[in-house]
Order: sequence, then C-alpha cells, then structure tokens
Amino acid sequence: MRAKLTFTARDGEGILLPLHYNHLLQHLIYHLLPPDFAENLHEEGFRYGKRRFKLFTFSRILQKGHFRKVDGRRRLFFPHGFSFCFATPRYEILENLIREALLRRSADLLGQEVFLSRVEVCPEVELREVMFLRFLSPVTVYRTTQAEGKRRTHFFSPADSEFNQLLLENARKKYFLVTGKSANGLKFAIHPYHFSPERNKVVVLFKGTPIVGWTGVFKVEGDPELLEVVYETGLGNKNSAGFGMWEVWEDKREEEQAGKE
Repeated sequence: MRAKLTFTARDGEGILLPLHYNHLLQHLIYHLLPPDFAENLHEEGFRYGKRRFKLFTFSRILQKGHFRKVDGRRRLFFPHGFSFCFATPRYEILENLIREALLRRSADLLGQEVFLSRVEVCPEVELREVMFLRFLSPVTVYRTTQAEGKRRTHFFSPADSEFNQLLLENARKKYFLVTGKSANGLKFAIHPYHFSPERNKVVVLFKGTPIVGWTGVFKVEGDPELLEVVYETGLGNKNSAGFGMWEVWEDKREEEQAGKE
C-alpha cells in the first residue's frame, strides 16, 4: 500500500528544512501515529532473529526546494509545502497514520506548524519478472564489523559482488515477516541501467551519521511475489529512515522505438 502525503504550512507560508531532512520526515511519521502504536513500532517493530524491521519506507521530498542561507547555513525552502510517498505492506500502519493525522490536524516540524493537507492513495502497479525500477530514495546496503574495539561500517556499491546477495538476503527476511512463508526459493537480482558511480552516489547525514546510498535506474529480475514485498517495504537497509523506496520505470526510448516498428 502506498500513499502520497502533502504537507502545507499555516496561511500559505513556506516550510524551511535542512539539506539532510530524513530524520525530520521520520519524526513526522512517528509523531502522526497514535502514541502507543508509534512507540511499539519504533521500539519493537517486527522481529526477525536479532533484527527488528519497521516494515515501512518513504521517498525523498518530491518537490525541488529553493536554497536559502539561514544563520550561515544552507537550507531548503518549500514555498507551497512539500509531499513525499509512504509505503508499507501493513494496512494498520497506513490506516493509523492517516486517521491520526487527520484528527490532529497539525504537527510541529522544527518550530513550524505543518498540516497534512492531502492524501492520495497510489494505484496498484503490475510487477513483472523482468522490469526497470527507479529509486525514489537512495538504496543503502552495508555490513558492520568490530575491529580493535571499534565498530566499522562498510557500505557496498552496485559494483560490489555482495551488493546483490545482501539485497536478496534482506528481501527474504522481509518476505517472511510479511507473508509468514519462507522465501528461500525466490530469486532477485538487480543490475545498473542508467547509473553513474559518481552522479548517483548520495551521502545522507542521519542524525549526524553519514549513510552512503545510491540512486538511479536499475534493471531488476525476480519473483513477482518477492518484488511486491520490497515494493512496499523498500530495498536494502534503513528503510524506515527513508532509504530504498522505488517505483516502476519504463524506458521511454524503447517504447518510442517499438512504436516505430
């Protein structure tokens, strides 16, 4: 289930956000959920062994903000408000989010009163065994190790051989949590299509911690039932922090070429 959420400020005022705003959107989502529900989702989530999954994800802000300098720092200004997409396979999460937001009417975002002014439920899409996807928020895959008493995090790029395998392992865990069934026989592979290691590398500061992610268009091959789960939960790690959301992408050039034949 997917929805596009639009937030505006009082009396048509704009909204000012920092360049790295993922944690603020996450805070906004939890704030708009019923308090007990939000606390349980944040603290417990859905357990898979020692891991806890939140089973939701969200996109980057869809509008292009204007740069402004405030107190010597660059900020993003959205004169007409902003919107982002939210996805989850759990109906109760989306239902509670929308109902509570409409009941509360407003929320505080960095001292700015914002309102959920519009909710658009996204239509279902057909997920095929072979298709293209475009990331709406960067996908991140990493492994954390302990060395000399320090935790070290290694982020993998699409050029790394482990990138695909880690995405598959992560997707299979989410599949089990969502369906209750094993995904051991289900396949998934992703290949860069419109992608540049320099242009599509993104470093996001999440509460001061740098997270390396990747955007771009990729060719994906996999079982549709597994793709459906990661369509609603996101691909890779840190989904509930605003990573790994994607949409189906059609290559317009191929469509145009087919029309000429």
